Amino acid sequence: MTHPVSHEVIQAALTYIPANDRDLWLRVGMALKAELGDHGWSTFETWSLSADNYDDKAAKASWKSFKLGGKVSIGTLIHEAQQRGFDPKQYAPATPISAEELQRLKAERLQRDATAEQETKRKQAAAAKNAVTAWDAASPEGSSPYLQRKAILGHGVRYHGDVLYIPVMDRNGTLWNVQRIFANGDKRFYKDGIVSGCFHVVGDIDASEWLLIAEGYATAASLHEITGYPVVIAFFAHNLKHVAALMRERYPTKTMLICADDDSESAAKTGVNAGLEAAAKVAEQVHAHCCQPIGLQAGETDFNDLALSSGKQAVRDQIAAAMNQHSLTDEQTVMAALDVPDTLHASDVQVTPSTLNDPAEGVSANEVVPAQESSKAAKRTKQTQARPATPSAEHASKPFFTNDERGVWFHGFNQQGDPLPAQWICSSLSITAKSRDAVNGSWGYLLEFNDPDGNPKRWAMPASMLAGDGNQYRQALLDMGLLIGAGLQAKNQLTVYIQTTDTDARVRCVDRIGWHDDVYVLPDYTIGDSEDRVMFQAAGGVVSQFKQKGRLDDWRTNVSSHCRGNSRLLFCVSAGFAATLLHHSGVPSGGFHIWGDSSSGKSTAFKVAGSVFGGRDYPRNWRMTDNALETVAAQHSDALLLLDEIAQVDPKVVGDTVYMLANETGKSRATQTATARKSHTWRILFLSDGEVSLASHMAEAGKGTRGGHDVRMAHITADAGKGFGVFDTLHDFANGAALSDHLVKMSQQYYGTAGLAFIERAVAKADTLPNSLRKRVGDLTRELCPQEAHGQVSRVASRFALVGIAGELATGAGITGWAEGEAISAARTCFADWLASRGGAGNVEHSAMLSQVVDFIQRHGESRLTWWHRAMDDHKPNTINRAGFKKQVTKDGTPINSNSDYHKEYGDKMHPAEAEGAGIEYYFFADVWKNEICKGYSHKAVADLLLKHGCLIPATTAEGQFKSASRSERLPSVGNARCYKITADIMNLQH
Repeated sequence: MTHPVSHEVIQAALTYIPANDRDLWLRVGMALKAELGDHGWSTFETWSLSADNYDDKAAKASWKSFKLGGKVSIGTLIHEAQQRGFDPKQYAPATPISAEELQRLKAERLQRDATAEQETKRKQAAAAKNAVTAWDAASPEGSSPYLQRKAILGHGVRYHGDVLYIPVMDRNGTLWNVQRIFANGDKRFYKDGIVSGCFHVVGDIDASEWLLIAEGYATAASLHEITGYPVVIAFFAHNLKHVAALMRERYPTKTMLICADDDSESAAKTGVNAGLEAAAKVAEQVHAHCCQPIGLQAGETDFNDLALSSGKQAVRDQIAAAMNQHSLTDEQTVMAALDVPDTLHASDVQVTPSTLNDPAEGVSANEVVPAQESSKAAKRTKQTQARPATPSAEHASKPFFTNDERGVWFHGFNQQGDPLPAQWICSSLSITAKSRDAVNGSWGYLLEFNDPDGNPKRWAMPASMLAGDGNQYRQALLDMGLLIGAGLQAKNQLTVYIQTTDTDARVRCVDRIGWHDDVYVLPDYTIGDSEDRVMFQAAGGVVSQFKQKGRLDDWRTNVSSHCRGNSRLLFCVSAGFAATLLHHSGVPSGGFHIWGDSSSGKSTAFKVAGSVFGGRDYPRNWRMTDNALETVAAQHSDALLLLDEIAQVDPKVVGDTVYMLANETGKSRATQTATARKSHTWRILFLSDGEVSLASHMAEAGKGTRGGHDVRMAHITADAGKGFGVFDTLHDFANGAALSDHLVKMSQQYYGTAGLAFIERAVAKADTLPNSLRKRVGDLTRELCPQEAHGQVSRVASRFALVGIAGELATGAGITGWAEGEAISAARTCFADWLASRGGAGNVEHSAMLSQVVDFIQRHGESRLTWWHRAMDDHKPNTINRAGFKKQVTKDGTPINSNSDYHKEYGDKMHPAEAEGAGIEYYFFADVWKNEICKGYSHKAVADLLLKHGCLIPATTAEGQFKSASRSERLPSVGNARCYKITADIMNLQH
């Protein structure tokens, strides 16, 4: 510009620039501060107020962060205004400024900028000096509450007390700043220190072909620890571009993945998702790939949050999916080829002569098809400049779609009715049926296609996923291997194609696996025939854990044969078969907990049990959210669910979780419209393991177990009692470790065939199976239960019986290779172990009630109960927080009501012979009885139980009839009060 920019020109230019765009908003603010200094705030604020996403705090904080002497000048603002129609000439001053004055103004500007730059460098140097001093004083060894809370390790960091230090270095390894993370999670850099263009590396970049880039330390550490890939930390979203550019320059051949933060909650306020937008823009600039965490809970933003809430496997799967998706193409991706035709090389393109002028083939000379040799490679087709197929009379001048081996094409027409070049939408995709549930709801589409390696994929996609922007269903398809065209139009047309493709075929969709009538539904296929084709439908491409490797003979020889003679292994494998028979047997859902020392071999039994249905990824971990566990349970309905290490789950919720699994339904939740959302349901048999019992784990949170917990998850000790841990016999192996190593190795090499074979046999016998199975389970249940066993014991016994019978059925079908009766024998052994640890066949809740009363007397009998006969004695010890009174009774039943009674009966000291036959009666205040002694139980039920055992003396009528469990007694020093009178006989009960 030839003239200084006046305030009028600036004001006029600002009217052409919208304030809603955050990036543009920041550049305008920098330009105003560069031109007007701090005096420009009022101008910036007035202009910012025109934005519908204006945030006063954000505006003030951003203005304060703008530095003088930057590269953004007032020329940036004028340029942006000109791009939108502003003409600065209309605001030029009437009298041109003199050359001398112009020179003076320029000199002042240069001097001001130079001074500002020098001051900035001085402050940066001072901050760097402070950072180096702090870094040198910090220790490489230490601990951080932040790291513990985030469940990550320290990588190249230091510690100062409980403060974590992370170095901020440039490309030459110079330390310019230190990020300090305090115990409460606050993060601070040294003021005025350099961060832009600096970074910290977690892992060895040279050792990997992939290089990940993330914003924060916790995200980077989680990604590295879970995937093993090196990760570069940029610290801020706006620093991603500098760090990524530097990494691309230094490592031009590395494949880079930007792992974005999802700032959805801040986007709801500002309209800008800074993390996702910055990552996507940077990825495009440096030819990198980009991914974001999927399935975050409220308040979560990054991959560390995902790891904590959904587990490490979720992070591992998402990163692997992102890498797999981006590995489908080379440096020039399919999408780049679609958008930029001239980037195709002659060696990449072939034109098929036979189709050059054959309208019937729907291909013209202008349709470019990449040269590929194999049928699999043909799925990676790059399509550009395609012309439409010749439309039929039906399609004349009306847009339509075609689907061939090269992909789905959209054929449009201009306003004159002339055909436009065909647009490639996605790789070949067929809509083979429409789906709906048993009550004609939950409609969807059955999609079938091949991934880039030619593997067939099939997904029953809920139609509800097409609502909104459709990102969720496209993401699922991309993850499964479908290639989708670039640009908004291709994405929208894909939605139109799915919705408008007409098909008469119908399938019945279900939202959980397992038995549905007489067919068994797995995530990826269905076993059995029915009037309606039945398929599993889920909002996302579900990866089936039901996998097969090797032959059934291999599993039988190398895994199953070594279970023989080992009660715990026989039982766990039989439990896998039993899980598929809950539907036919009528046995309620429930589980077993295998517990013991870490070296007992319970993990081996777990892996062997998992080999019935899948490989090493079949067992799951207890550590997951309620939502995740409900989904996992529905995906294991009528199958065995393995939950590893109970100590991983919060002791506050584990008891409720056990109830939820056994009760066969998830939590009831509301939709956004305040209607009830459909809950997950299942039928399930689950195996849990851990070093602690459920009772001891819940006790850590101050909670106690109830009889219902023991019924729903029966405990079996991992130690078989033969000196070999979980094993009863070692077969031909030298020791337990050798046998364990063999079983673990073999169960990861041969798996999944046994469960599949058992299900297929059950489907074939679905008509006759229920009656015969229920009879056999009932007979064995009665055999297992002792006489007069409580109903709780009978219920658990039926589950043990089902496991034994299922193992026998699998043996009879030639699946296991075991001898007849071995599975039932193992079930008997394990049931006896549970019954012994339970303490008998009675009501466990009654035993717990009696124990709780006795425990109170034993703990508080001396300190909180006052001797009746000494209540009025001035020399008696004081009773703090009195719970009641205790009265001595002589061996002939005479109560001792006063000191005189005591001296009359015993003199100054009770003789041992008198003490042997004497007893004590306890008088508990009514409120102490209800709120302390019977805490967690009905005080009436406890009183009734003691009355039944003759340990409670109730109030009676004049005729001697029962009146109430509590009595009105005239207590010494207290007067009349309601209390519960308990006899000394309670201490002799077997509880």
